[in-house]
Amino acid sequence: MGDITKLKPFDVFENFRIICSIPHGSGNTEQLSDYIVSQAEKLNCEYIRDESNNVIVFLDGTEGYKNAEPVILQGHIDMVCDKTDDSDCDMQNDSLTLLCDEKDIFADKTTLGGDDGIAVAYMLTIMKDSAIPHPPLELLFTSDEEIGMIGARALNADNLHTNRVINIDSEVEGVLTVSCAGGVRAVCSIPVKREKSDGQAYTVSITGLRGGHSGTEINTGRVNAIKLIGRMLNYLIQEADFKIAEIYGGKKYNAIPNEAFAKICVASDSVEVFLKAAEKFIHMIKTEKMINEPELCVALEKCELPDECFDCHSTQTALLTLLQVPDGVQTMSPDITNMVQTSLNMGILETKNDRISLYFLLRSNAAAGKQAIVQKLKSFIEYLNGNIEFMSDYPAWEYRADSTLRDIMIKVYAELYGEEPVVTAIHAGLECSILAGKLSNMDAVSFGPNIYHAHTPQERMEIASVDRCWEYLKAVLKNLKN
Repeated sequence: MGDITKLKPFDVFENFRIICSIPHGSGNTEQLSDYIVSQAEKLNCEYIRDESNNVIVFLDGTEGYKNAEPVILQGHIDMVCDKTDDSDCDMQNDSLTLLCDEKDIFADKTTLGGDDGIAVAYMLTIMKDSAIPHPPLELLFTSDEEIGMIGARALNADNLHTNRVINIDSEVEGVLTVSCAGGVRAVCSIPVKREKSDGQAYTVSITGLRGGHSGTEINTGRVNAIKLIGRMLNYLIQEADFKIAEIYGGKKYNAIPNEAFAKICVASDSVEVFLKAAEKFIHMIKTEKMINEPELCVALEKCELPDECFDCHSTQTALLTLLQVPDGVQTMSPDITNMVQTSLNMGILETKNDRISLYFLLRSNAAAGKQAIVQKLKSFIEYLNGNIEFMSDYPAWEYRADSTLRDIMIKVYAELYGEEPVVTAIHAGLECSILAGKLSNMDAVSFGPNIYHAHTPQERMEIASVDRCWEYLKAVLKNLKN
């Protein structure tokens, strides 16, 4: 293992080590917010701290930049806390144990928090080093991004004095992100009626799917287990008589479900044809999904007959819902090649006594696209006499055709690297989407160093990439004289 005290750029990694010594998981950011305030006070910097632990530190422009337009540098102070089963780290109270090899820095059996500790380290380094040329800066440290962008939502944007934003929360070097999706969550409930069950009960299980991020991986051919079990049961009911007793799957709004299960009651005179039809479907679907989902497992198992099941009409309604409800990619971007513009993910399905409940995350990089899919889902659920509730709505950070900041960052990148960066959008949420709703005509770009396997104990951050991105950030600030 390498010596983490000798990593370059030294000041950046020293600040990163300090950050990692302070517990700062989502919902536990007070100590790190305290530290940032203590450094601002030590350096006689003006600052504002709010009740959500957001901190804004104001830096005057350096010599030759005092009259330049201000720029916001922004990153979040919370990290996702996860660890291996054999780790004894108490992430609520303990420091992280940092390790490195020749290529990467990582933590011992825990998440590293490079997302977004590296942004905090960059901003602290600028705050502490008056020799770095820069325009007036507003260093925006936001809290609890990982659990719903809570800090950004609570932020009073009247305390900010510019619409130019450099967000440091991207994880692939050489990529400038200039748009991200807005989103809204939806909870849908479809009423069901129950009756006394009879026949033979079976548990149907779909497991082994890859799952994945419902934004960035929604167009990669990953199968939604809930939709697949709906397709399977719709196929089987064409051949055999059965009723649903319970159906469920998925765990998170924003994750493509990789498992789904159903308990069904098959009429006694339909068991043989049911089993033959199921065998045929399983062979067909495994052949169809062999490339995208090689670990797909579809299984049937006899189980104890439950006391009740859905009546015939409710079973038909549930199957119609799962087969026809919109899910996945809806439209592609007209501005950026191969970029999803609008999608929705059915992330969770639950059965309650008198209803089935479906939980969705809807995303779009355009406000009109989000409104269109909201209306589509709403009209479908209401047609089935169901209820739908929307929550956690946040706007899209829409692509801006003219961007002075983007032009400067492209130019500086080309000068440093000898090639232009990739300029793209992501079909996922960044805090820029919240800021876009608070800052009029926001001109923003997001970038960052290479971070691998973020949010897992396998997280790694590339040391050389941190160094290159640091030099790039300083060069961008040097070029923002106007």
